[in-house]
Amino acid sequence: MSILENKKILAIDDTKAIRTFLRISLMDKGVDFYEAATAAEGAALCQQKNPHVVMLDLGLPDRDGLDLLPELKAGISKTSPVIIVLTVRNDRRVRDLAFARGADAYVTKPFVMEDLVDTIEQAL
Repeated sequence: MSILENKKILAIDDTKAIRTFLRISLMDKGVDFYEAATAAEGAALCQQKNPHVVMLDLGLPDRDGLDLLPELKAGISKTSPVIIVLTVRNDRRVRDLAFARGADAYVTKPFVMEDLVDTIEQAL
């Protein structure tokens, strides 16, 4: 049995292909998977579903993920989820800022799914 089984994971990413890849890969591990294409949709789902893990893209169409991060961490949901930033921004300053605002892990795209799963499991 995987540590991920029955965990609720929310992916907030504006790229449909990435959400699809995450959904297929993580549901295969028994995850309850939710997805959002915008910060507003992601914040609403976080409140409704109380995910264990949020995978957050920084380049969202309606808001920078860095600005959403502290709200997600502060608990707009009943629980404070593990937040894994999943972004193309490979910049030390952005990475440091993400951790300062509550990120538990920082993964740059492109990524290897097995590495991402290891990161999620370690964060949990």
